[in-house]
Formats: sequence, C-alpha cells, structure tokens
Amino acid sequence: MRLLSYITGFILILTSISIDAQTKNTAYWGLTQFLNSDFIQKFEEARNRAEQSVSDFKRIQSEFSEEDITAVMDGYNASAERFNQIMYKVKDDLLDKQKRKFIIQFADDYARQIEGELNRAKDFYADSYQRQLVRVTDGRITGTPLLVLLPEIIKYGKMAFQIFQQIKAEMKKYNESMLEEFLIIPNRFKSWNELS
Repeated sequence: MRLLSYITGFILILTSISIDAQTKNTAYWGLTQFLNSDFIQKFEEARNRAEQSVSDFKRIQSEFSEEDITAVMDGYNASAERFNQIMYKVKDDLLDKQKRKFIIQFADDYARQIEGELNRAKDFYADSYQRQLVRVTDGRITGTPLLVLLPEIIKYGKMAFQIFQQIKAEMKKYNESMLEEFLIIPNRFKSWNELS
C-alpha cells in the first residue's frame, strides 16, 4: 500500500512538472519563436565555427611563439566581445519600453540596425582575429566559416524581428534574468579560456 502511494505521488509530481514546463513554453511563445528563428540558429552556427577555429588552433599552438599565441587570443577575445555586445543590445532593447515600441513599429529598421552591428563585428573579426590566425598558422586555419555565414544571419534578421510585432503583450513580461538565461547564455561567444 505504501509503495502504491509513493508511486502515485511520484506520478503526480512528474505530471505537475510537465504541465509547468508546457505552461512556461506557451507563456512565451514569441520569445520561443525568436530563439528558434533562422537568425538565432545561424548566429549560433557562426559562433560554433569561430569557437571551433580556436579549438583547432589550440591543438597546434605549441608550434608558435607566445607572442603569436597572444596575438591570436587577443584578436579572438576582442571579436567575441563584439558579437556578444550585439546579443546584449538585443536583450537591453527588449527590456526598454521605448526600444520595444520601436522594434514593434519598425521591425525592418531595427533589423537594419542589427545588420549594421553585425557587419561592424564581421569587419572587426576579419581584421583582428582572422588576419592574425591566418598569419600565425600560415593559412592552415583561416576562421573563414564564420564570415561565410554572416550574410545568412543578416538575411534572416528581418524575419526574426518581425515576430515581435505579433507579441506586444508578451514582450512586457520579459525580464533581465529570463533573457539572460534564454538569449544570452546559450548564444554568447565563449572566451578563449573557456574553449579547449
């Protein structure tokens, strides 16, 4: 009898957890759509490729001088920070009442602003990290795959930000910790020291 009550209690707990998870997912339908958009997916893919180039470099870094390693590391960290600043900008804008209104009313204009930020980050990446990486490895590792993906990221930005036009009420519920957890942490570029 006792075992049956434990099993019943366990099933009730699992059911309530499942219902709670479903409620959370539907409560923020728009944010879920944005996080699953091609814009975010391509951003994540570009980030993974940039991080992979660091891992590839670290496997052969013993071949290079400390000065060269530092140049590549500094170029990567500065570039990663540029891309991270874009995600932080989106987060801050989603939390700011006036910026939310702008995103809702002028999604295309907002997408163009983010496009400009991405292009500046791309140019910085090419000048700072990629140039050092190619120089030090004599072209064995190029870091180019990130640059190839950026036009796709930009192309999908317009559609991604239009999602927010449909969810005005939901956007008011966003808070700092939620956007940090779901937007920033999964999408941010890791620093050099975080990558193996």
